[in-house]
Amino acid sequence: MKKVFFVLLTLLSFSFAQKVLVIDVEGMTCKVCPIAVRKAILEVKGVKWVKTSLKNRVAVVVAEDYVEERSILRAIMSAGAYRGKVIGRFEFEEERR
Repeated sequence: MKKVFFVLLTLLSFSFAQKVLVIDVEGMTCKVCPIAVRKAILEVKGVKWVKTSLKNRVAVVVAEDYVEERSILRAIMSAGAYRGKVIGRFEFEEERR
């Protein structure tokens, strides 16, 4: 339930984004882990925003539509002994007025 609430808050904050991914991150065990994971994900071209949670062991990623999930998952693995799995995927189209 906490993961869902975390995701909903993010979606409300970034409803203009083209893609939001919710990633379960295995291996985060200390306060430094979410920082390392976040930094690694932000290095992926097209990623606009990342929020990580040690408590929920999840990362929420806001990215451009062209960003491939596997690029983000590879970045997570490159940060250390972490493994990511996409557990939620939301795509938005920009409203034209």
